[in-house]
Amino acid sequence: MSRTLILVAEILLVAALCFGIGTYLANKMANKKRARRRLNEHSLPLSAFSTFDHPAANNPADDMPPLEEAEVFMIYGKKAKAIELLRKAMADKRVSRDEYDAFKARHGI
Repeated sequence: MSRTLILVAEILLVAALCFGIGTYLANKMANKKRARRRLNEHSLPLSAFSTFDHPAANNPADDMPPLEEAEVFMIYGKKAKAIELLRKAMADKRVSRDEYDAFKARHGI
């Protein structure tokens, strides 16, 4: 064989070897990335400041009695919002007229 033919064969062999190693490494990295994604899909990172188990997260605002919710609005100075909430609750028959009047008297409205 001629020297040129041997050189071409060696270059093709090295190129094929490099291509094979590159393909193997790329496949390995893709598998790691897929595994990482699967792990992140099924679990959420929890920290010391996590609120997933906080009692407030378990009770939506709809479960809070209207009078208590109105009290919170009054604490933060939202008198109009508290009255509006109680009027809606009276219309839905969740609060009686007596409770509404007692709330207004208690807060001097």
